Amino acid sequence: MCNPMSDEQAIRIYSGQRSGCARSLITRHSGEAGLSFVGAIFWLLILVFVVAFVVKVMPSYYDYWSLKNIVSQQAQQSTPEESAAQIRRDLDARLEVAMIHIPQKGIQIEKAGAGPVLITVHYDKIVPLVGNVSLLLHFDAAGH
Repeated sequence: MCNPMSDEQAIRIYSGQRSGCARSLITRHSGEAGLSFVGAIFWLLILVFVVAFVVKVMPSYYDYWSLKNIVSQQAQQSTPEESAAQIRRDLDARLEVAMIHIPQKGIQIEKAGAGPVLITVHYDKIVPLVGNVSLLLHFDAAGH
C-alpha cells in the first residue's frame, strides 16, 4: 500500500516527475479545455450587444453615404445660371425621394460666378442606444 503523498511529491508529479506509487493516486491532466456555461453566456451577451449596436448605427451611415452621392450629383448637374434657391429646391426634392431629412440650416450652397457649385452639408445625428445612453454622430458631406 502507498503512503500518503507529501507536498514535494505532488510538485514532482505536476512537473512531470512521477514516482511509482504516486502515479496511481493522481491522474494526469489530459489538456482538454472548453468553454464554460458562464463563458458562453458572456460571449453571447457581447455578440448581442455588438449586433444591436450595428443595427442601430448602420442606418445613419447608409443615409450619410446616400447623402454624399446626392450632393455630388446635384453639384455636378447644377449650372451656373441656376440660382441658389433653385439648387436648394432640387436638392430638397432628391433628399425627399431618398427619405433623408436634414435640417435646412446644415445645407450651404456656394456659387463662384461661372465656376462649379459647391454644396456642403453639416449635421449631427443622435442615435439612442439603451435607456438614457445615446450616440452622437457628426456628418459632413460636400460636392462640387
